[in-house]
Amino acid sequence: MTVYGLDYRPGPYQPTTRLQRLWPLAWMEFRALFRHKWGILLFLFCIGPAIVRLVFLLVWLGVLSFDGRARHVAHDVPNEFQGFIPTNVGFYVEPVVAMEQGAFFFFLLLSAMTSARAIARDRGTNALELFWTRGISPTGYFLGKWFGSFLLLGCMTIAAPVALWAIGTVLAEDWSFLTDTVAFMPRVVLGLTVFTVVLSGLSVLVSASSSSANVAMILWCGLLAGSLALSGAMWGITHDDQCRQYSVFECASTLARACTGTLPSYASVGGALAELGGLGAVLLVIVRRRLRTTEAIA
Repeated sequence: MTVYGLDYRPGPYQPTTRLQRLWPLAWMEFRALFRHKWGILLFLFCIGPAIVRLVFLLVWLGVLSFDGRARHVAHDVPNEFQGFIPTNVGFYVEPVVAMEQGAFFFFLLLSAMTSARAIARDRGTNALELFWTRGISPTGYFLGKWFGSFLLLGCMTIAAPVALWAIGTVLAEDWSFLTDTVAFMPRVVLGLTVFTVVLSGLSVLVSASSSSANVAMILWCGLLAGSLALSGAMWGITHDDQCRQYSVFECASTLARACTGTLPSYASVGGALAELGGLGAVLLVIVRRRLRTTEAIA
């Protein structure tokens, strides 16, 4: 019976699409790092290479000049410095994928503190059961976390290089900068997107297979650093540059460089795909069991 003087209020059923349920999950994952001051400082530190490249770009364009002359002349530049010329593909790709330019350290640091903790953090607080009751399937939950992690890491690996190119286009004295770079920029975006999708996916898989956020961080760092150490040891024994592809990070870099047309002679796209595919398959087998509704609690 109703309360005297009141009546029942209608409660119509309004179904939501899968995207409407998963987007808030991805958005929360993207914003998690920026909720604290230290997270913002960490992000700014990790995009430090892009800031350094911005200085090179401004000097090359003549916006910053120490002697009153612009530096936008690319001839007679040694090969080892061609990557610092803003009209070359390497200017936008190598700071993200090149091991020798510190890209490994910055990516490992940011991914370990974000995507590697994405699912393990929720498991540690027993939050998975709550998601299962909100119309979110384990697969949808994983995809939402993956996409949120991709957006966050992509700010460093994709958005920063594209922003450099856009700044160069706007500040250039004429259209020559645009005409010299517009042809290869779609391939740059594609290569960096493949690079980010692969490594963010692997890091979220590691997170989903771990019982706690700290364990996930250790496993992810061990996977990247361990494979790098293995490749270094094999190279020290054989002195064969192909041994560099024992590194998971280098395999993802190979795919990015293949898309941009800057693939080194020693790199093998097939070998990189085989290693990354095998690793992903093993992690998927583990995650398929760990993300079942009956296995929500660690």
